[in-house]
Amino acid sequence: MSRLRMGVIGAGLWGGNHAHTFNVLPETELVGVCDLDEGRALKMKETYGATRAFTDYQKLISSDQIDAISVATPDFTHTPIILAALKADKHVLSEKPLATTVSEAEEIAAAAATSKGKLMIDFHNRVNPILAQVRDMIQDGQIGLAKHGTARLSNTTFVPFEMLSWAAKSSALWFLGSHLVDVLRFILADEVVRVYSVARSGTLSAGGVDTKDFHASILEFSKGTVVTMENSWILSRDNPSLVDFKVEFVGEKGQIQADPTHSGGLRRIVDGGLKYNDYIGITPTGATRIGGFVLESIARFVDSVLRDAPLLADAQDGLANTKILAAIEESVATGKAVNIG
Repeated sequence: MSRLRMGVIGAGLWGGNHAHTFNVLPETELVGVCDLDEGRALKMKETYGATRAFTDYQKLISSDQIDAISVATPDFTHTPIILAALKADKHVLSEKPLATTVSEAEEIAAAAATSKGKLMIDFHNRVNPILAQVRDMIQDGQIGLAKHGTARLSNTTFVPFEMLSWAAKSSALWFLGSHLVDVLRFILADEVVRVYSVARSGTLSAGGVDTKDFHASILEFSKGTVVTMENSWILSRDNPSLVDFKVEFVGEKGQIQADPTHSGGLRRIVDGGLKYNDYIGITPTGATRIGGFVLESIARFVDSVLRDAPLLADAQDGLANTKILAAIEESVATGKAVNIG
């Protein structure tokens, strides 16, 4: 089996996860890394042993030494990069969301249908062991039909104020809701047909980040399940984790409750209070293996390209996700429920 020659576009936190994975797996070779900031690109090249560093993604994509690329740039920048790669018949792994408008997502889906390259969306919670078990329980009928549920994926203010330099160009809905909408579609194996949402502003804008504080949404699924969904960027920094992630379903025969927020068995009491360390998302392994669902999902892309394994999430999953998020935005703007065709 020949090695898959990879290029990573985006030298931020998540780009590092991609570069690390492709540097470790024996089936892959990290050929190129790219970032608009040359210093960051060079640092990634040195850290993960890439052959070349680029500041122009077009040059990376056009290289005949690269078979596939991964896109780990901000939410709103994905479309031109993915389209250029698919046009060049490269395989593409993209971080979520696929795109931030329906028209762009449709254009990408159409391009993916005609390209020789495969396109996978990195909805890594599909291999989160907690959520994968919830899906199995639901699909096995352990609680009967899921009648209603609640889903929360929110961050403390650290994320919009300090972690993301581009937070004002996104929101908790696009940054976090894209994950949560996919989790719900995945667990329920069903499609959203109607949404209603409200949002409020003020806290973040007062701090210099002009975006919504939170979205509170109701999602109706075709089989009848109704889920109340929260995505907020204004949780207190006193939380022991910068993310708060909870899912609950009430069914005809019982309930399922999941808290994938943190690994509760590992706790630190330090200055600032209680903290949790992750030992599920990223775990130590041998020199040629990847552990933890966050990196496992990236490795699934390699399996798809080299072994023809099913894509973890394809262009149609990405398109459906963007349609739902766009409908939520429309509902906020109009104050009315929005049907999704």
